[in-house]
Amino acid sequence: MALDLKIGLDVKVLERDLSALSEKEIPLAEASALNRLATGARLKVSDRMKEVFDRPTRFTLNGFFTRPATPKNLEAWVATRDFARRGTAAITYLGPQIHGGPRDMKRFEKALRSVSDGQYVVPGKDCPLDKNGNIRAGIILQILSRLGLMRDPTSNMGDRTARRLARQTKAARGSASEYFIGYERGNRRPKGIFKVLGPGKVGEILRFVRQPSYSAVLPVEQIVNETVARRQERVVQEEIIKAFRKRGLK
Repeated sequence: MALDLKIGLDVKVLERDLSALSEKEIPLAEASALNRLATGARLKVSDRMKEVFDRPTRFTLNGFFTRPATPKNLEAWVATRDFARRGTAAITYLGPQIHGGPRDMKRFEKALRSVSDGQYVVPGKDCPLDKNGNIRAGIILQILSRLGLMRDPTSNMGDRTARRLARQTKAARGSASEYFIGYERGNRRPKGIFKVLGPGKVGEILRFVRQPSYSAVLPVEQIVNETVARRQERVVQEEIIKAFRKRGLK
């Protein structure tokens, strides 16, 4: 769900403070103030992410951007990036953190639906994680390839790789793969993806869970509104001073 927050200036503040400027100077000062306030609000959202999330990635921290105002279009916005060239747009997984509620299924979770019985995925206790605490992308690709679940069939593990793994005493595919699906006793419900780590040693790589639900911890609209309200008067005053200084340089 996209989020676009318009940055506004208090009319009373404008009438009181900008009245000292000329008709030409006012839209320039107002646009500059709007853009400074929008940028400050966006940065405040990023700061809050660092407080409430565990090692957020740069991609997540850059999930919001500012749409700037101009003297001819006095509207500035703090908005979410709704598209990502690779992977999932940040707003897709930030939505539950902003509004609360269940999250959508990630792309690799959808790819695993045929073996997970439509469940969601969290890292298992033996899952290799990246520096941000997320499942390493290479592990996900490896699992999808080994289990023959890549969207492009040519990307699934070939016979040569299978033979190489066999020579390394690692089983290759399907039920004989070094990766395998573990099931609950009795009902045979899939409980996760495990990996043979060595003779007699098995690691839990991915665990299947019900759809996760979150409490809202990133109230973006509140953060933006409070930041703008707190800084507005000072920023407008600074833009007026800047306009007077420009007069003196002419």
